[in-house]
Amino acid sequence: MASTIRVIFFDLGDTLVSVPKIWLPGAQALLAALKQGGVRLGIISNTTGLLNRRAILDLLPDDFDINQFDSSLVLFSSEVGIDKPDKGIFEAAVVTANVPASQCLYCSENIVETLVAQHVGMHSIRVQTSPNSDLVSIEQALSTFQSLISP
Repeated sequence: MASTIRVIFFDLGDTLVSVPKIWLPGAQALLAALKQGGVRLGIISNTTGLLNRRAILDLLPDDFDINQFDSSLVLFSSEVGIDKPDKGIFEAAVVTANVPASQCLYCSENIVETLVAQHVGMHSIRVQTSPNSDLVSIEQALSTFQSLISP
């Protein structure tokens, strides 16, 4: 039986934001549209070396709202003790999402991470990094993808 994407996990650096504290084009609008569409949002990000969540958030744009993500679906490597691309962090994400891996999507600029996510049963989309970010195309790609996998 086909399933739809119910949870989307994003990497942070070079996927949603870049240094110093800048949103990638289209990221905010994409998150808002997905949230409004009823998709649960999460984060899977390497944060090793950052001592606490405040230190992580201080590296993000000032208007970054962590509350647009489901709090149980925010997996920072410094908090869970597993760095990407270890498959354990993706497995933990699926467990916390409480849906089959086939209903999860992972978005990142890193090809190895997207392949590991696929290995654990998630779908994945690889985005281009700035200045050629194609993040704005994810909503259309997701719509096309959903129509292909939905009965």
